[in-house]
Amino acid sequence: MSIGLKRPAASYAERLLAAPPAGQDDLRLESPSTAQRAISRFLNPWRNAIVPASWLRLLLRVSRSPLIAETAARPGGWRAMEIIYRNARPIDWFDRQALRVNPICMAARNRRVVVTRTIARLIANYGATAPVTVLGIGAGPGRHVQTAIVDSQIDKTRVHAYLIDLDDDAFEYGKLLSRQLGIARCMHFLRGDARQIRQTLPDISANIVKVVGLAEYLSDAEFLELLAALREVIAPGGSLLTHGLVDVYGTGRFLARVFNLRHHQRTAPQMIALLESAGFHPVECVVEPTLIHPIITAVRDH
Repeated sequence: MSIGLKRPAASYAERLLAAPPAGQDDLRLESPSTAQRAISRFLNPWRNAIVPASWLRLLLRVSRSPLIAETAARPGGWRAMEIIYRNARPIDWFDRQALRVNPICMAARNRRVVVTRTIARLIANYGATAPVTVLGIGAGPGRHVQTAIVDSQIDKTRVHAYLIDLDDDAFEYGKLLSRQLGIARCMHFLRGDARQIRQTLPDISANIVKVVGLAEYLSDAEFLELLAALREVIAPGGSLLTHGLVDVYGTGRFLARVFNLRHHQRTAPQMIALLESAGFHPVECVVEPTLIHPIITAVRDH
């Protein structure tokens, strides 16, 4: 007679990581169709001003959408971003509108593709002659950096990635992901304030610094304070990767009214001006197909 042991319930991170993705090509960049753009223009006055926010929230409660529920609970959090990235088959009409039709979600997936490609290329370039140090700021689970390390195809023993975040809530998921990708030895997860990066990592000299999914939540003064701290830890010739956000489709007011999700908008010229004032020289700007995110690579001025 055997005695069965009850298996502990899987954590949220384990369940999310095990969930099947949509099965689409992760490298495919997305853009709203002409019909989707027209519908968005028609709906904007209603959802942005006419219909009370309480009515919109009540309507959305009808949906079983994981993305809507997660955005309502933790606006802009890493869990919502992972749901957007995985892009699983929608479970109802509202879920499809949020996940597949919403330009913000398309832009987030496009940004992931462009950022991952860029970091992978930088890792390969820097790693051709010496070990590489990557620093992710406000990194959550480090999805971009981890995928880029794998895609760079260089010897993983030559890469050291440090992911720092004020909240360590995403670290369990990040560590599970690193083990799944076979790069756990490359990864270091640290809770701390990047504005005091020298206290958290006193000896770091980073070749690549990623600030993605964070700048849009910082005021100009806060962003400049962060850039000043990061400039001190970037190695000579090192690269900084960040991005702006432009509300091309006029959905910002809806997100603020219904989900309390608020962004600081910055065009490419505005981001470049901030970077230059902080001692960085922009060398590349890629605007993904929705035109929401200008993604900028800069190097530290000497």
